[in-house]
Amino acid sequence: MINCLSDKSWILKYNSTFLPKLCYSSFIQSLTKEVSMVTFLQPLIHQGTQASYNDSFNRRLIYTNIIYITLPFVYTLFVIIDIEAYLRPIQELKWDQFIFLFEIAICFLALYLNKKGKSRIGRLIFIITWPLLMHIIPIWYQQTPPDYYLAYPVGLIFHALLIHLMFSRRTEPAYFWTLFLFNFILVLTSIQFLISQDDEISTELLSVVNNKYFFLVVILYYLLFSLLIFLLMQSVENLFSELSQANRVIQEQKEEVTAINEELVQSNNALTKLNDEVKSLNHNLETIIQKRTQELAQKNERLTEYAFYNAHKLRAPYCRIKGLFQLKSISKPEEQHQLNLMIQQELDDLDLIIKEIQKIVSE
Repeated sequence: MINCLSDKSWILKYNSTFLPKLCYSSFIQSLTKEVSMVTFLQPLIHQGTQASYNDSFNRRLIYTNIIYITLPFVYTLFVIIDIEAYLRPIQELKWDQFIFLFEIAICFLALYLNKKGKSRIGRLIFIITWPLLMHIIPIWYQQTPPDYYLAYPVGLIFHALLIHLMFSRRTEPAYFWTLFLFNFILVLTSIQFLISQDDEISTELLSVVNNKYFFLVVILYYLLFSLLIFLLMQSVENLFSELSQANRVIQEQKEEVTAINEELVQSNNALTKLNDEVKSLNHNLETIIQKRTQELAQKNERLTEYAFYNAHKLRAPYCRIKGLFQLKSISKPEEQHQLNLMIQQELDDLDLIIKEIQKIVSE
């Protein structure tokens, strides 16, 4: 990204809108590579962790996996920096130059043991062999190089840090305190061990390292860093413990919310079913009302027809019969027979109309 901004003539040559796009593209590509690397390392970092293990043990596995992955990169970097010493003819190489390779192999072995569920064996092999390969054997073989008067105490402090990271004081107290005691003994004997392996130590250097204040400074710094590491790990463990407790509370609340949601879903289903039943009833009620309305309309139509028969067809023969009877009362005897026939005809018509009215009423 910086290189694409350094050449001003290039900027003047191209459109100003192209440069931000190129820089942004470079940034995205680099970010994608970093994400891909993290995705690649993710399975290795969680190697051997299981849901059945407690959180503390899984954290130890993650810590150890990070150590087993990181240290080989660091040791490889050391080899690259001192590559000239490794490019000599094989007969000129010293065996202590391959200690880094031994330590890398131990890291890979311990990483494999984590995968197979043998984490404790891998951690013990690593934590015991690390001071031997990285300090004690080189000091013995090279007869205490001057830089080891500082590197050895500092390495033992780092060794204490590794113990804190790889072993739990709460769940593995026997291993933790045994290894910590082993580390503390190495610190107490560090100065005497360095001097005993240095056959060519100068008088000035001997007077410095053999001074009680030098030893006290080493012990003081060791205790100080050990205390800081202890407090830091304690804080981390407490933080994770609080987070685990919070996660449990959240999980319980989530389960309660899930149960409430299930109840709400069941209630909603019941309401939906009831609503469907109400809709069905409403639909049936509408059908019944329409049917009843139709029946009433038909009855009203029959009543109207009945009223028409009553007002017109029924009354007409009745009035004619009544008139004929009145005529019969004043008619001559020879006219009686004709009037009787007419009355009978009208009665037949009246009977027919009455039957039609009965048929209308009975429908």
